[in-house]
Amino acid sequence: MRNIVLVWAGGTWMSGVAWILHDLWYTNIIAIDSVESQLTQRLRDKWIKTIIGHGKYKVLRGDIIIYSEATRESVEVLEARAVMKAKKMPMIILNYFEFLWEVSKNFISVGITGTNGKSSTTALAIATAKKVLPDFGLGILWALVPDLDNNSYYINPKVKTKIKTIFDFMLNQKRSHELQHDAYKLIKKYYFLVESCEYKRHFLHLDLDYAIITNMELDHTDYYKDFADYTSAFQQFADKVKNTIFIPKWFHNLSNGKWKMENGKFKEVNIQKISFKKVRGKHNDINGSLVLALLKKIGNFQSFIINPPLLNFKWLRRRMELLWKNKNWANIYSDYGHMASSITVGYKGLKEKFPKQKLICIFQPHQIHRIVTWRNDFIASMKWYDEVVIYDIYAARENLLELVKEVPELKWIKTLKELWNKFASACWWTYIDTFETITKKINEAKKWEIVVIYSAGDIDFLVRKNSSVISNEREKSTKHK
Repeated sequence: MRNIVLVWAGGTWMSGVAWILHDLWYTNIIAIDSVESQLTQRLRDKWIKTIIGHGKYKVLRGDIIIYSEATRESVEVLEARAVMKAKKMPMIILNYFEFLWEVSKNFISVGITGTNGKSSTTALAIATAKKVLPDFGLGILWALVPDLDNNSYYINPKVKTKIKTIFDFMLNQKRSHELQHDAYKLIKKYYFLVESCEYKRHFLHLDLDYAIITNMELDHTDYYKDFADYTSAFQQFADKVKNTIFIPKWFHNLSNGKWKMENGKFKEVNIQKISFKKVRGKHNDINGSLVLALLKKIGNFQSFIINPPLLNFKWLRRRMELLWKNKNWANIYSDYGHMASSITVGYKGLKEKFPKQKLICIFQPHQIHRIVTWRNDFIASMKWYDEVVIYDIYAARENLLELVKEVPELKWIKTLKELWNKFASACWWTYIDTFETITKKINEAKKWEIVVIYSAGDIDFLVRKNSSVISNEREKSTKHK
């Protein structure tokens, strides 16, 4: 084995793989991404060799390539396939989900999925399991979690050397008899908790023993034809799970009769009030109830053992995360929400906490298809807010003119700017296409106002990157007073 090459290592999911390998004492990691980010800087901080820009690393025979599905046509992946073909020898070339499949085969694996809430529920499950489940080995998700030392993964330090043996077995094509012997004794001995994404049926790669499904609501309409198609993916997922699948009590009502539960593996969970000390919102009662049911089952625990770490869970990054207070002491929040239902849930949680304050929503759309298809749902969800600002869409590689044909009143639109102006004017919102104006909006929010930034894209990174500007403004204001 020469190098382990991670392509698009600046993504939360791929950087998690880099950190896991680093913490398992692998020193031959090459992290590649097209742009600098907070995560690529964090990789450098761990002394992981990080390259910005594709084509700067020459793939060698014997390298292991692990890549984000979005970079399957990158120079590194294509070069690896060419080397494998030219040298007529096998090489390990895996996308992120295929890598997780390899991991899941060697652990008692628990997949946590759903249209909404899978990151939050996975984070809650990992943060709780690491304190109560002795055989917990490894966990990974798509968000940074304060309870996990601001990482997107967790490795049980008590069994790290044994997990390293499993990974050596996975990544080493020339396995010695001794390595095979040691690894076989460890297979399916420790638990692996993993966030499982339904996009393009990626979660079907996983080899799962247990699962949690939080909810179902049609999403990723650039791939799924309709709700029946979307439901069929979850049905395939459920059919592959070997043991129990935990779902909310009312879950089967969501599938419009398309959901089949006759195989006896489903456990319907009554949703109870969970008295979290840090997180808020009724949706967290669903997450907490499902995690409680899972850990009771796999650990044979009583509630009083699980409750202390469960109730003390803090939060996870970009899930209604309080970034700071501006110079006027207005709270600025960031949330990953990019669906209409997520924005509605966010409003209800904020209104419950701040019933008398003005709520300002800054929304960065993610995927033109999502906005065009669910335009009316977004309009309805954002009417709750006192003020809404629409910012430029994030990285959608789609044909605008083809997509707008799906909505008759948008057929005249020729540019994204026209689309967002039309979208914004539907409810007397404001469309802003410059980040400087967004920064000004955040800076000038008053004490009685709450600003929440909804984005699955780069505006969160831009706001954090420019936090020094906002902090300096507040410092100046404080000194002036």
